[in-house]
Amino acid sequence: MQDEIKPSFAFLVVAFNHEDFILEHLESIKYLVQTHGAGWDVDVIVNDDCSSDQTRTFVDRWLAVNASMFRHIKTLYNPKNLGTCASVNNMLNHMLADRCKLTAGDDVYSFENIFELTKYEPNTAMVSGRALYLIGDLLSENRLSNTLATATQVIYQNDSLLHRFKHLSYCNAPNLLYATECLLNPNVQAYLQRFDVVEDWPLQIAIAREYPLHIFALIDKVFVYYRRTLGSTYIVANQRFMKDKLQIYNDLIQKEPSAVERLRLSSRRFCFETQNRWVNKFLNLDWYLFLVSCAAKVLKVYQQEASLDLLLESHKLHYASIRSNSEAFWLSMD
Repeated sequence: MQDEIKPSFAFLVVAFNHEDFILEHLESIKYLVQTHGAGWDVDVIVNDDCSSDQTRTFVDRWLAVNASMFRHIKTLYNPKNLGTCASVNNMLNHMLADRCKLTAGDDVYSFENIFELTKYEPNTAMVSGRALYLIGDLLSENRLSNTLATATQVIYQNDSLLHRFKHLSYCNAPNLLYATECLLNPNVQAYLQRFDVVEDWPLQIAIAREYPLHIFALIDKVFVYYRRTLGSTYIVANQRFMKDKLQIYNDLIQKEPSAVERLRLSSRRFCFETQNRWVNKFLNLDWYLFLVSCAAKVLKVYQQEASLDLLLESHKLHYASIRSNSEAFWLSMD
């Protein structure tokens, strides 16, 4: 009698100088496998983008101790810094699982059953959860970000994916699940390879172009705690980030047949180039159109927000447990 074929899932971890956080990330994966992983073949792929700290050492030690949990383990250690986009493609090229979740090595998985949450409808390209933020060891809800996520979904739910992602919208990338067939599409990977450190927007644009009839789903669960650090600020401020974003704007403008849409995109590009918050607020045409759309649907947004409960206290308890387990593992390495 043949063994039953299990569904498979891969955790894809992109890491760079995450020695202070990578054990928390890995311990949160361990929790998910031990709590929800029965009946699943689970893989883990870690791509470190030439860290200058002990990230790789911590990953190797943790995987050596916990190897029995996984069907397949792959560590990809870039000999030089290749950028986030190349690192993501590296992992996708080694993936054997049916489903996956891409996450940075400084974020932390929640207690939600990530395996079951990947069981979306066949025409779904992306499923987004809600955002909780980690600043230091404090887990909190940013109500504005979740209101913007609700408003974005209400405004664009009947539009194409491309219309959503080429214009002003909110999406919390760490809480985004991409359909595996979309990520592994050769044209999606080829488009991603054109960029350096900005991986989420190119993926969204490429998937939207390749799957114009697919949809975006927003659900009221938290997949991942999004860590905000000084490193995040550095990535946002550096020239590699700026170059990627401008390249995306230029590509969207060049391929846009509508003069009105090109004007909106050109306005956003100009405001982004100035790096001036006031210019971006008062001269960005998309900002005004987004506000008008929100005002037109404010009642629906309010009704959805009023019923939103992210179980913050339960997530705080979970994070405290993950943090304690990671500290215990760190001490065991001495």
